[in-house]
Amino acid sequence: MKIKLNFISVVLLFSLFSLNIFADDHNDAQKLVKSGEILSLEIILKELRKTSQGRVIEVELERKNSQLVYEIEVLNVQGEVLEYVFAAKTGKLISKDIEN
Repeated sequence: MKIKLNFISVVLLFSLFSLNIFADDHNDAQKLVKSGEILSLEIILKELRKTSQGRVIEVELERKNSQLVYEIEVLNVQGEVLEYVFAAKTGKLISKDIEN
């Protein structure tokens, strides 16, 4: 019983820590949008819809080669996972690849 409670405590602590990190990331992204450094995710998703009709399954805002990019994974109707990379500042599609 004690082991089970310890495991549950660890899971709860990890969950709270993860939520805190997510909140920080979200706040940072909002600041970047408000400052005009990046476009909002809403605008990027509108651009994505011009080329893909699949279901978005993951979105990440990352820095690559000193540039902020949105990496978006989409599950298409054929069951393939495609990764789209958009320049966060301009909304330009940088790349599109099939995930393995």
